[in-house]
Amino acid sequence: MAIGDDAVAAGFALVPGTGEEGKRKHGAREINRTRDMIAVVKKLIPTGKAGTRTAAGISSGTANPTGGSDGDIYFKVI
Repeated sequence: MAIGDDAVAAGFALVPGTGEEGKRKHGAREINRTRDMIAVVKKLIPTGKAGTRTAAGISSGTANPTGGSDGDIYFKVI
C-alpha cells in the first residue's frame, strides 16, 4: 500500500509535496492540523474506571441482568 492511502481512506487530507501548499513555510499549519486530528481521537478514548467499563460494556449490580448487547459483561454481586 502506498504512503498516505490509509490516511485518505480515513478521510484525512494529505500534505502536498509540491506547489504553494507544499512549501516549507506551511509546516506549522500542518503540525497544527495533525494536533487537531490527535485531539479528536483523544476525545474518543474513555477516561477513568467508570468510563472505561461503560465503553467496554461491563456493568455490575445485585439484580439479575436485563437488556444489554451481545458481548456485554455483567457481574452479579451476591
